[in-house]
Amino acid sequence: MVEIVDVRETGPYLSWRGILAGAVTGTALLFVLTSLGIAAGLSFLSPWPGHSHGALAASVAAAWALIATIASFLIAGYVAARVRPRLADVPPDEVEFRDGLQGLVAWGVCVLFGAFIAASAGAAALHAGSSAIAKFSSSSSSPLSGIVTALATPPEGKPVTNVQLLSAEEEKTIEAVFMRSFGNDHIAPSDRNLVSSIVASRAGISQADAQARVDTAYNDAIAALDKAKKTTELSGLLTGIGLLIGLGAAWYGGVRGGNSRDTNVPARFRFRVF
Repeated sequence: MVEIVDVRETGPYLSWRGILAGAVTGTALLFVLTSLGIAAGLSFLSPWPGHSHGALAASVAAAWALIATIASFLIAGYVAARVRPRLADVPPDEVEFRDGLQGLVAWGVCVLFGAFIAASAGAAALHAGSSAIAKFSSSSSSPLSGIVTALATPPEGKPVTNVQLLSAEEEKTIEAVFMRSFGNDHIAPSDRNLVSSIVASRAGISQADAQARVDTAYNDAIAALDKAKKTTELSGLLTGIGLLIGLGAAWYGGVRGGNSRDTNVPARFRFRVF
């Protein structure tokens, strides 16, 4: 026979004070660890040839991000359950489930905190950079910027001073053509002629040479866009996996925090004074 225990009068199912305490602790710890990881990652990069380790820096950054995420959510779950009041007349399995749920909700609040901080930082950066964007509107931060700008390079033997740079409108037009042709095997003849005429007039080369440049630039642009697409997909995938692992860490931390609470594990740091 299964024993049914009434737990309706044993207090609130969740302790929001504990959840907020765990979420604040976990978010702050994640910020600190992320800052340390950025500093460590930058130490592998150098402007001097032969002194930069980009692949190693990316690997260290990914590993550190995973470690920081797990540690932060683990602490968040532990704190959320550790400071929660004890439950009276509740079966041990139910207590463990509630402690784990306490850590899970703390994980959710941490994610919301992180999303809010990221959105606020992005809005602040956008506001701070609006004047710079207006002043330097001719510059482009798209992955095609360097490819498009190189189209106007002078041919061999021609002075650079005799070559006019592409205007902002022309760069946007060429980028729009490449973006519109993304996913196709070739650029449309009308678009090819349009871009070639711009390049020929700016670089001072023949239409045939300009078309050859456009074909090469188009292939490079497709490769750059495909790389940016894969990088975005990989970043989103790794972020999702890290958050799911953090969810498990928060649940486990909540269970361990509840166990420490119920077994009277001392919650203090010991400092020896000499």
